[in-house]
Amino acid sequence: MIQQLEDVLKEERLQQWLTIPEHRLTFGVVTRSGRWIWPSAANGEAEYASDLYEIGSITKTFIGLLLAIGEERGIWSRLDPLAALVPELASSPFAKQTTLLQLVTHTANLPAIPRNLRRTIQDKLNPYAHYSESDLIEAVLSEKPKAKGRHMYSNYSFGLLGWILSKQLGMSLHEAMGELVFRPLGMKDTGLAGHLKDDASLQPVFDAKGKPTPHWQFQQSMAGAGAICSTISDMLAYAEANAGLSSSPVSSALEECHKEHYSIFKKRGIGIGFGWMLYREKNGSATHWHNGGTYGSSSFAAFNRAKGIGLVILSNRGVDLASQLPFIGSRKLNVDRFARILTDKLFG
Repeated sequence: MIQQLEDVLKEERLQQWLTIPEHRLTFGVVTRSGRWIWPSAANGEAEYASDLYEIGSITKTFIGLLLAIGEERGIWSRLDPLAALVPELASSPFAKQTTLLQLVTHTANLPAIPRNLRRTIQDKLNPYAHYSESDLIEAVLSEKPKAKGRHMYSNYSFGLLGWILSKQLGMSLHEAMGELVFRPLGMKDTGLAGHLKDDASLQPVFDAKGKPTPHWQFQQSMAGAGAICSTISDMLAYAEANAGLSSSPVSSALEECHKEHYSIFKKRGIGIGFGWMLYREKNGSATHWHNGGTYGSSSFAAFNRAKGIGLVILSNRGVDLASQLPFIGSRKLNVDRFARILTDKLFG
C-alpha cells in the first residue's frame, strides 16, 4: 500500500503542485503496521512533524467528541434543548425546540454563518475575529422556530455548540478541549488559535493563489467551527485513536461519534455522526472523513476502522470555492482532490 502511495507521488502533475514555492504540505497514513509520513528526511524524521497547521473545520469532529464525552459523564444529553442549557437563550422559541443533536448533525436548519456576522467583519481576510458572544446570543434570539430539520452544513451550528458546551462546563472552550479531549488523546501540541504553546511553530499561510494571508482568529462564540491548530504527529495520534489502532480514556466516546446519527442519502450510504461525515464502501465498511479550510490553510482527515487505516493531510495553502465542496473541485489540484486520489488507494 505504501509503495502505491509513493508511486502516486511520482506523478509529474502532483510533483508540480506539491513543490509550489512556500507550499508546505504534509500527510501521513496510519495502519496496523505503524505510521508513514511524507515528506521525511533521510533519517526517517518527518520534515514538518512539529509545525502547527490550521485544521479548519476538522475542528468540528473534536467538538462532536466533547459532546460525547460530556454525555457519558452525565453533564448533558444530546436531546437537551438549547434553552435549558444556557440562561441567555431561555426566552428563544428556536432554542426551546432545538437540541444539541441537531447542532452536531447540522440538522438545526441554521444558515452557514450567523446572519449578523458580516456587520462585525473588520478584515475580510479574518472574518470571525470580532464576532463576540453577545453577537452570537443576538443571532440566536433572532432565529424563528424551524420546520423539521434537514442536513444543512453550518459553521454557525458548531460555533454555537462549542459555546454552549463550554458554558455548561464553566470553562473556556480552550480549557475544555485541553482537559477533556487533547490531553486524554496525547495531543500535546494541539490547541485553539490564540492559545497555542508556541505561536512561532504555526506555519505561515497563503491563499489559493499563493498570496500571504492572515491566520484566522476566533472568539469564544465561533471557535467551535474551526479554531483548532495541530501538528501532523498529533493528528496522526487522533487518526490512530479513531481507527481503533490505539486505546485512550475517550475510546468509547469516539465510537459514539462514529455512529450514524442522521442519514443524509440513505440509498448511497452517506450519513453523519457527531461531526464526522461517513459513507459506505462497496465492501460494506464505513469510511469517516472531514475536510477543513481557512483562507490560508486546507486539511483532510479520514479513517476506516474495519481496515485499520487512517489518513491526515495538512497544507498551508488556502482553499477556493470549489475545494470547499465535499470531494468536488476544479481541475486544478487542491487538498480535496489529492485526498480523493489517496482515499481511492487506501479505502477503495
